[in-house]
Amino acid sequence: MANIPSYEDMQNLMKEFEKVISEKIEQLRKEEYSELDIYTNKRIQDEMRGYISNDTLTRLRESGELPAKKTQGKWYYKGEDVRRVFTQSRNHSNPE
Repeated sequence: MANIPSYEDMQNLMKEFEKVISEKIEQLRKEEYSELDIYTNKRIQDEMRGYISNDTLTRLRESGELPAKKTQGKWYYKGEDVRRVFTQSRNHSNPE
């Protein structure tokens, strides 16, 4: 006699499968976000619509205000550092 799963067994199996797949998708999203949360000079300038120069980025980097890492001749910044530095400078330049 064949062992045929019941409708409830199939529903439970599908719920377990959905849970595993959802967890995997969430893990991939987190990995993708962490990779995308890296800035280059060009990305910062694009997001600031050109209101920041390479000299300013160099000054921020050299003063230690904007931590960076140089790889193959390009500077890379963490998104959280970029947001922190430019949020602080906006707050200082526009006191309310």
